[in-house]
Amino acid sequence: MRSFWTKIIGEPPGFSLEARTFNAICFISAIGLFAGTINNILIGATLIASVMVPVFVSVVLSYYFARFKKKLSGPFILYMIATNLLIIVNFRYNAGINGPALLIFVLSFFLTISIVPQKQLAFWIVFNIAAVFTSLTIQYRCPGLVINTYANTSGRYLDFGFVYLLVVVIIFMVTTRIRKSYHAEKELVEQKATELEIANDTKNKLFSILAHDLRSPLASIQNYLEILSEFKLDDEERSTIKKELLNATEHTQQMLSNLLSWSKSQMKGVTVNLANINQKEVLQSTFSIHQTIAAEKGIRLVNQLKDGIFIKADADMLQLVVRNLINNAIKFTAPGGEIVVSNDLVGDKCRIIVKDNGSGIPVEKQSNIFSLKVSSTFGTKNEKGVGLGLVLCKEFTELQNGEIMFESIQGVGTVFYISFDLFHVADDFTIPETGKLAGLKPSAH
Repeated sequence: MRSFWTKIIGEPPGFSLEARTFNAICFISAIGLFAGTINNILIGATLIASVMVPVFVSVVLSYYFARFKKKLSGPFILYMIATNLLIIVNFRYNAGINGPALLIFVLSFFLTISIVPQKQLAFWIVFNIAAVFTSLTIQYRCPGLVINTYANTSGRYLDFGFVYLLVVVIIFMVTTRIRKSYHAEKELVEQKATELEIANDTKNKLFSILAHDLRSPLASIQNYLEILSEFKLDDEERSTIKKELLNATEHTQQMLSNLLSWSKSQMKGVTVNLANINQKEVLQSTFSIHQTIAAEKGIRLVNQLKDGIFIKADADMLQLVVRNLINNAIKFTAPGGEIVVSNDLVGDKCRIIVKDNGSGIPVEKQSNIFSLKVSSTFGTKNEKGVGLGLVLCKEFTELQNGEIMFESIQGVGTVFYISFDLFHVADDFTIPETGKLAGLKPSAH
């Protein structure tokens, strides 16, 4: 029933509240006019019945142009002229004040304030009031102009009863429609307000990150450059400072890259190009770069990715996600540690696994690691992040129809899993060891 009614009045956002209300009134009015025509024929008021036919056609046309052509101004005017002329004619030929005309005038006033556009509202209100008092004055001064069409008393009672039912049904349905629309609009506004509050909190968090986390490494870079330019240093000191300067630059570049990627995703500007890609080939360059970075920290980065797996993913996004996960693992793994990147098959999906034996994630932070609620922390060599890496991992994984999950024990290590739809697996592919932490169950967030 709800689906049928939605088709009758139109569905937002294609139709405004005003348009949907007008469509509903036209539809109900058409039914009422059809039933009224039949009723007038039964009680012998054939003249009124003949007048109602063209009005019925006018209302149907108003509904058609408003609902299917999405035009409102013309249908409004056509509807108001047709219905008001019918009421005036009904007053004269249906016993005037002794008939149900005043009830219909009241209904007309109610519909006027419910559906007429603001620019036309004053005119039609004045028209309604003027029509009522003009009709009453004419009947009072010239009672012979008003015709009593009732053949008997029972016909008059039947007509009053029918018009009353019609009036209350239309008022009930229109009022209910307006109340439902009001509550729907209210819920939408509240939802938008909540989303705006979240967006504002996110903006404040982002500005805080920019003010604190980016200013610090940039200040360090400036200090290193000042030392190099103002002091005479031996070769070993200069080499150490240059190395630190390079590290600071690399970390700052990674922060900026994450910030730009996340900002673009928040502005709905990210384009996902899903394709059937060879997992190992796409990640080879990412792995090679980070193998060097890991080696500089004294960490062993092991590539156990098996070839022959094709997944449905965006190559650039996949590289960004895996790059952030490996960066995180390097950041929180002490020198002498090990990071293993591998894959396995779970049903019709492939999981990429990034496992480290680093410091692990504190239990109190695990429920919020994929949100901006968790502040960035220093790594095992005081590496500073911007707090967006895992947020990006979650958003970009889900944009590719994938899933991300993790398991972690503080002081033992962490394993991240990202799953994507499987496209093809080579015949000689064998499932590798997943390297899961013993006794832990993955927990998705």
